[in-house]
Amino acid sequence: MNVKKLFVLIACLSALSACATKIHTSKPEEAKQSGVNNTVKLAKARQEHVADLLSFSDSYSNLTVESQKTTFAETNQALTENKYDVTQRIKLAIMLSIPSSRLRDVAKAQALLQNLLQENSLSPPESALVSLLYEYILDTAKQTQKNRDDVKKLEAAQVRYENLQQKYDELEQKLNDLKNIEKTMNDRDTKPTSKP
Repeated sequence: MNVKKLFVLIACLSALSACATKIHTSKPEEAKQSGVNNTVKLAKARQEHVADLLSFSDSYSNLTVESQKTTFAETNQALTENKYDVTQRIKLAIMLSIPSSRLRDVAKAQALLQNLLQENSLSPPESALVSLLYEYILDTAKQTQKNRDDVKKLEAAQVRYENLQQKYDELEQKLNDLKNIEKTMNDRDTKPTSKP
């Protein structure tokens, strides 16, 4: 009976191992499908993360000055605790770069965004957002510099205009003086000379 039980036990074990092998052979397909699902879930989570950052940008721009300062301080505090926190660094870059920010600093935003892009630690959606902000900051910096140059040219033109106006006024005064002298001379020449 021991042999019979042993034989049944071996038969059961081989049947179970066959089933286990069958499960393992079907798992790579499931794993592949699971991997695709995980990739899709991860991509969706990253897109939601970028959507959250865009939402933060919108809400931050609508805050009062004091609330913006508070949010800025909280973000800086979070960065002092973990200076590699990508989310906080992107939020800080947003706060420094958007036009409605009262704490706008184009130079700091440009440096921060450039560092984020050079580290290559961003997901594709984050990278797209940071690249967009970086391009915006570069364009803003170029436009600001162009505006400064235009203001300098305008001020120089204004100074030239004022100098020319002054010269024109002086020449006009001299011309009027000469006309008065000529008139006086003509009046003297036309006056009869009376002899006593």
